[in-house]
Parts: sequence; structure tokens; C-alpha cells
Amino acid sequence: MRGVGNYASFFGKAPAISPKYNASIEALRVVIDPKRPRAAVLDFVAGHLRDAFPHYSWVGVYLLEGETLALAVWKGAHATEHARIPLGQGICGLAARTRETVVVPDVSKDPQYLACFPSTRSEIVVPILADDHLYGEIDIDSDALDAFAPQDRQFLETIADDLARYLK
Repeated sequence: MRGVGNYASFFGKAPAISPKYNASIEALRVVIDPKRPRAAVLDFVAGHLRDAFPHYSWVGVYLLEGETLALAVWKGAHATEHARIPLGQGICGLAARTRETVVVPDVSKDPQYLACFPSTRSEIVVPILADDHLYGEIDIDSDALDAFAPQDRQFLETIADDLARYLK
């Protein structure tokens, strides 16, 4: 019988980005384990993202329930009033509809933005997608303008891919 071991074949190789992002990918991959309960995995992912990256002011994971994105877990100073978002509404709905990452450098200039917190200045929403099936999204707000660099996008898309394989 083969023992529990390296999940590298399950997840694939981490992308070539900065050491801090790669260290987080590896730490998260230890937890994004098919044997762990969904609520615990999602809670850990959101908490890790918020704690490890100070420019991530609020982190939420929404899961798709029919035609609605339902907030499964969040980490931040305050809860959002947007616990359920219809597909197509706001930045989260746009990312779900287009199935593409949406980065908003200045939320005050985007008419689709659903205001959650007065302090939010920028947002990134990354679909959790596998085999053309949308499972949900990672939604991150920042209190800084233009907070999300290309490395944030690449890093979060990698985490979303890992979560999609986990949720599949």
C-alpha cells in the first residue's frame, strides 16, 4: 500500500513568481487536501490570504448556488452586506459571467462596483473554474488604490485552480 505523500501531481508545479507567493502556494496546498472538510479548507485559505498579504484588506470566497454567488467564508474587519450576489451583478457577477479574472484598480471609477466598505479602493475577483464549470470565486478588496500587481493575479489564479480541483 502506498503511503500519503506529495500532492504535486494533484496540483502541478507552482508558477515562477516571488518567493513569498510561492511559499504561500506551498502552504495552501498542504491544506487544500481532498481529505479535509470544505469549510475548514476555505476558512484556512481566506485567513491565510488575509494574514499573509497586508494589502488584502478583505478576503471572501463565494460558491456558486444555482444563479447566485453565496459567501462561504470571509476574513476582514467587517462582514459585507453582499452575502448573496446574483450572477452578472457587480464585479463578482461580472467575473462569474465572463469566467475571467477582473481587476479594478479604482473602484470609484467602475459603475459595476457594489460598495461593501467605504475604505475599499481596489478589488480583484478570480473565478474558481475547472473544465468550464464555475464553482465560485475568490474576492479580495484592498484599501489601497491599484493594489493588485500582475503577481497577485497569477498567484490568486493558481490558488483558484487548486481550489477548483479540490471542489470538483
